[in-house]
Amino acid sequence: MIRNLFTEHDHRNMPGITKEQVMQAAGWYWRSRQFGITYTSPFSLRGGQFYSKLGLRQSVDVYAVDEGQNTGVDVTLSAELTDEGAAVGVVGAILLLPVTVAVGAVSYIEYENSAQALMNEFWNYLYAFPKNPAPPSAASSSPSWAQGQAQQPVMQFTATPSPRSCPSCKSALDSDSKFCKYCGARV
Repeated sequence: MIRNLFTEHDHRNMPGITKEQVMQAAGWYWRSRQFGITYTSPFSLRGGQFYSKLGLRQSVDVYAVDEGQNTGVDVTLSAELTDEGAAVGVVGAILLLPVTVAVGAVSYIEYENSAQALMNEFWNYLYAFPKNPAPPSAASSSPSWAQGQAQQPVMQFTATPSPRSCPSCKSALDSDSKFCKYCGARV
């Protein structure tokens, strides 16, 4: 059984940062927050983590697109409760024990606040990145709702290098190309 706990979506039009910088910053930030990251295209990534004792799976998707002179950045952070890895998952506890409904509500509020803080930290880091392109500081301790929980990334991925593109026509290049096969420009 899977239940969507939280989904936060935000899109911002950001001046002064390139799509490449957005992807570098996003990869650094979400890795520092213990998310396993994969680049799904040169300008999009997906990350995830899983708290096995709680049955909580979190995921983040980041996309960067050109929007005139600026870069549009789209971020979706979501969480779902599952029965994976737990003999009696949080969902089961809430359904079986009426007294835990109040505790579940407190946990949900704590999680929602923690997730909103995570998104705000990401946006602040991204806005500052062009002036200070450095990896973020390590994540603070686990949020209160996850104290004592084993945190395991959902996906363990290594970043694949972004494909090279022709400086003249912007076509994709083979990794060993010295000339563009579409326009003949030297690369």
